[in-house]
Amino acid sequence: MALIHTILGISAFPSDLQNLSLKYCSLQVVVSGIYLSYAWISLYYLSILDSFIAFGIIVSFGMLFGIFLDLPLGILTDRFGQRIAFCGALSCLFVYYFGLFFASKPIELLFLEIIVGIYSALLSGSFNAWFMNTWESISSKGNEVSFRNVMGSINFAKTIVAALAAFIGGFLLYQTQVHPKIIFLLQAVIAAIGVFLGLKFISSSSSIKRRISRKEERMNLSSQINNHDLSRFTRRIQYIKEKYFFVTPFFVSFSLLSFTSISFSTVVFSSLLYDLCSPIQIFNRTYYEIQFASISIILISMIRSISDIIFAVASRLSGKITSFINSPYQGLLIFYTLNYPVSWIVYLCILFIDFSPNVKLNLVILTFFLRIILIGLTTGLYWQLYLNITSSETRSSQESLFNTIYLLLSIIGYGLLGVILEFCSFVGSLIYLLAISCLGILLLVLVKNPDHISSPNNRL
Repeated sequence: MALIHTILGISAFPSDLQNLSLKYCSLQVVVSGIYLSYAWISLYYLSILDSFIAFGIIVSFGMLFGIFLDLPLGILTDRFGQRIAFCGALSCLFVYYFGLFFASKPIELLFLEIIVGIYSALLSGSFNAWFMNTWESISSKGNEVSFRNVMGSINFAKTIVAALAAFIGGFLLYQTQVHPKIIFLLQAVIAAIGVFLGLKFISSSSSIKRRISRKEERMNLSSQINNHDLSRFTRRIQYIKEKYFFVTPFFVSFSLLSFTSISFSTVVFSSLLYDLCSPIQIFNRTYYEIQFASISIILISMIRSISDIIFAVASRLSGKITSFINSPYQGLLIFYTLNYPVSWIVYLCILFIDFSPNVKLNLVILTFFLRIILIGLTTGLYWQLYLNITSSETRSSQESLFNTIYLLLSIIGYGLLGVILEFCSFVGSLIYLLAISCLGILLLVLVKNPDHISSPNNRL
């Protein structure tokens, strides 16, 4: 136990913060361990669909379904607590992976993506909000650096698990006697374990306190407004504006940047590596032949595992390395500029220049690793900024709003990405990601009163 405390950097914490951090870390590890197929699941979809366009449509449809549930479920989570939402999310994931074991047709993948949309809507606003709300209630003021450190350390632990899961998944797939569907059953079992841990760790009593606090806050807001001049509806709009409109520009910016990163890692990067590593295989705009028992698949899994370990180490150090940065906003702005627009420009240069396939492969992998380091170093800053701009009384619904915005933008984004990959290949997709990331950085620059978020005393 002492070793775990040292790894998480919580040895000097009070016992209640230690217990909270260990519980949250356990839930994060389980959720990360579920993604055993993270490195190659998009290729599995392509092996069934045989089309980037069909892939984009099916994934986008699942996200669309989640959009309509996200914010309502987040509001209900604020009211009734995070335990029900988390356990419901993991139950949906159990159904998804168990169903994926039998899925072999596009319509079946579409149905399962709808379940993923429900999972996403339930998970957003659940255990992350529970952890931050509990942290705020039991930690002392001025503890921002400690929060950065513990979030970086927990990301370290969960990413190590994700790295091992990706490597094990690739190794199992490389064995010709192991079918990808066998791994889906293992993931379903991990999801079931997550349901058990959620019932055990996440407290349901805090929801009562949040309802009382939210009621008092509404009463205070009403007392500040002249009831003769403003109607009940107008006061409600004012309350929503205070709680949700302020964070929306941040959420839109984060969503745009996150989409470019996730879509590149899960679709573009895996497909590009497969293309560079498999010159004998047919992989072009008319036909896709995915061989899971190949050196390409295990190489992709190994690279993802190594990158996850690199990200874990960078996350572990993020709190200390960025401790001199007083404003999380300014620090993220610098790091994000390097993480996104600059990185996509570097990738474009690699593809445009007439290198040999082996040189291109090495440069693509090296750039991927360097970018992972920069992303890991932003972990503490990101969570500190997120903690500062959100409110404990409505954090679950605010997180659901974040996820709704991300899903809405991703529906459009993945649909266009599928078309671009189909007809413009990898260069076109990188130009597309570059344009979106520039928009995200510009929006973050234009956010009003950025200094407002740097002090916990000025939180919403």
